[in-house]
Formats: sequence, C-alpha cells, structure tokens
Amino acid sequence: MVREKAKVVLTKLELEVMRAVWGAAGDGDLTVRDVVERLNGGRARPLAYNTVQTVLNILRDKGVLRVRPGQGRAFVYAPRITREHVTTSMVGELVDRLFDGRVQPLLLNLVEREELSREELERLKRLISERLDDRERPDDREAGR
Repeated sequence: MVREKAKVVLTKLELEVMRAVWGAAGDGDLTVRDVVERLNGGRARPLAYNTVQTVLNILRDKGVLRVRPGQGRAFVYAPRITREHVTTSMVGELVDRLFDGRVQPLLLNLVEREELSREELERLKRLISERLDDRERPDDREAGR
C-alpha cells in the first residue's frame, strides 16, 4: 500500500527558519545558536534565541525537523523533509484554498501578472509540450495522428 506524504503548511517565520536549516552545509545538523546566527545575519530586527528555539520545536512537532542531543546541553536539529516536499505541499494548499483545487487559474494568473523572462516562458512552453506528448494516446502515435 502506498502511503501519501502528509501535507505541510508553514508560516512565514517557520519557512524562514527552514530555509536556514536547508541551507546548512553538510548534513544540516544545527543547534539553536547556529540557526539564530544564520537568520540574524541579514535582518534589521534580530530574532531572539527563545523565539527561534520555539519555532524549531514547533517544526519538530509538525514532523518537519528531527532533533537529537548534541554536545553539552544543546540539541541538534536537521530536516526530516525536503524543500521540494514543502513547496509541493504548500502550492497544493494554495491551489485548494484560492482556486478550489484548480491549477489552471493559478498558472494563468502567474503568466499574465508576473514579469517572466523569455527564457522562463520558453521553459514553460517546453514543459507543457512534454506533458502534452506524454498524454498522447498510444493508438494516436501508431496511426501517425
């Protein structure tokens, strides 16, 4: 039996913390202090240590992070899910909430309203063509249609 991955929806701050964790070199094991330093590097208003620790624990409770004891009293956090899984899950949630589960209005909105480069539009065109080719029925190919 195939089990569907759980949907993950993160708040703006949770996503910011996850970006810091995903961006870590190596296996991504970070202490709270490491995450605080990564987050506050470019912030006008730094986040407090306790705030980051609370968000990390919320992410652990959501199943997004794993935690294990580190050196001394510190705990070490690492991602349990990929950025791609979160992206897919949150886009799906957006489509469900704003467009009643229909993807087309989202795509049309993005193409019409966003400043996409020619290169980006060409890539979208290629992806759509590939998807259409994949959906071509086998009997159509055999008949040369």
